[in-house]
Amino acid sequence: MEVPRLESVGTELELVAVVIDDELVIYLDESATNAPVDNASIEVSGYDIPATAAKQTDDGTYLLKSEWVSGSGTKALTFVVTAGDRIELLNGTLDLGTGDDHSPAQSSSLLAQPMLWILMGVASLLGFLLAFAFRPVAPPAERIEDESTSRPRPKFDVVSSKKHVAHLIVLVLALVAITPDDAFAGSGHDHGPGGHDESATSGGYVPRKLPDGDVFLPKPSQRLLNVRTTVAKATNTRTGQELIGTVIADPASEGKVQAPMDGAIELASEDFAFVGEHVKAGDVLAYLAPSMPVYERGYLEQLTAEVDGKLRIAEQRLKRLQGVRGNFVAQKDIDDTQAELDALREQQRVLEPKSGQRIALKAPVDGIISVANVRSGQVVNARDTLFEIVDPERLWIEAIGLSSRNYDEITAAHAVLDQGQSFPIKHVGSAPALRHQARPLFFEVTAPDAAWAIGTKVRVVVQSGAPVKGIVLPEAAVVRGTNGLEQIWIKVSAEQFQPTAVKTEPLGGADVLVTAGVETGSRVVVSGSEFVNQVR
Repeated sequence: MEVPRLESVGTELELVAVVIDDELVIYLDESATNAPVDNASIEVSGYDIPATAAKQTDDGTYLLKSEWVSGSGTKALTFVVTAGDRIELLNGTLDLGTGDDHSPAQSSSLLAQPMLWILMGVASLLGFLLAFAFRPVAPPAERIEDESTSRPRPKFDVVSSKKHVAHLIVLVLALVAITPDDAFAGSGHDHGPGGHDESATSGGYVPRKLPDGDVFLPKPSQRLLNVRTTVAKATNTRTGQELIGTVIADPASEGKVQAPMDGAIELASEDFAFVGEHVKAGDVLAYLAPSMPVYERGYLEQLTAEVDGKLRIAEQRLKRLQGVRGNFVAQKDIDDTQAELDALREQQRVLEPKSGQRIALKAPVDGIISVANVRSGQVVNARDTLFEIVDPERLWIEAIGLSSRNYDEITAAHAVLDQGQSFPIKHVGSAPALRHQARPLFFEVTAPDAAWAIGTKVRVVVQSGAPVKGIVLPEAAVVRGTNGLEQIWIKVSAEQFQPTAVKTEPLGGADVLVTAGVETGSRVVVSGSEFVNQVR
């Protein structure tokens, strides 16, 4: 059923008025962004229509109840809109119909069409006449001839009958030709001149794709899908190249704890240091009890016993020398004995850890434990990596670039996660040597987020080279059409959107540069374009 509606676009505002259930529903939006305008004052007036204020019922939605809305005819309306410090005068023509339209139930029933009853009657009459004109004639052998009583019978004129049938057929065709088109069409499908409004009335006030490929999207659907637009503006910017990168730890803030020798792991406290624990440089993470072969342990015990014996002898000698009174002992002998005693004590101190003292495994840097390959009683070998510590606030990205391209002139770079989040990164440098026929590039993450994790794959967009003229749009504004080509949706009227194929180049972050296909000043859908693209 046709829905009476009008739309009017001003300098900054656009208005759509629709008659629903004998009420005038007004939708007021920003013309450039398609955002609903709230807390506005709308006064509606017209010829023989007193000025009436509409009442806001929802975001950017206003309602007007009046007797003339349920009437008929064409109404020239004027809308005085006051939104903050903006005042706009909008106008339009609202066609309320003739008032004799059929109800939806009657329009949907074939039996409710009077012309169809007339044609059915004519067809029945034509069938009866054809059956009578070409009825079968009895064979001559079955006729009862009585020449004495019979009279000459009239002869059936076949040619004349055919002429009458032809006249009847011409008459039926003439009736069909003069029958109005709206006798066969349902409500909202008037195929006469000026009776077909693809953008508003045909098919009702629902989203649908029009025959020319455009999409009619009513204002309620636009509000539901959060459709927003922006005015296309040309600018000069550098295009980007997309690389594949991996999040790594900053080499200056990364630390590893390795076993200095073979041994067994022992607890540093009641609990082991675990993955995710915050530690500071110098914190004890675990202890290592050294393990030695039998022959080395025997030699160490022999050396320890020898040092202990020499230490006792030196202590006794020093004690005797210090116990002699007078000048009978030279001071030189006492000093030499004292030096020998100190050296033996140092040897004893050095030999004690080798014989059984635990070695403390300490954190080399501040950060969070990312790897912990230890268990109580675990036997490890020398140079085994036991702990890895990283600082989540200091991260790098290692990307793989083309070997034939010079990346020394990178002006800006962004990292894009799978969720579409974009973060600025700083180019640190590139390796002079190739790795697997590719050049490693290193970037510093200036503002890491909680979503970052070491080993995460990201898209790195680097900008370099000469500036290129184009229109910068969010990446979400570009969708794939049914033909597989990139396209955007341009808002051509308040409730009609047109698909346009475009050519794009990547930019930093979540933006793209449209280099062809869209003109400056077009209202491009930047939010909700994927929903508009799915309307069928």
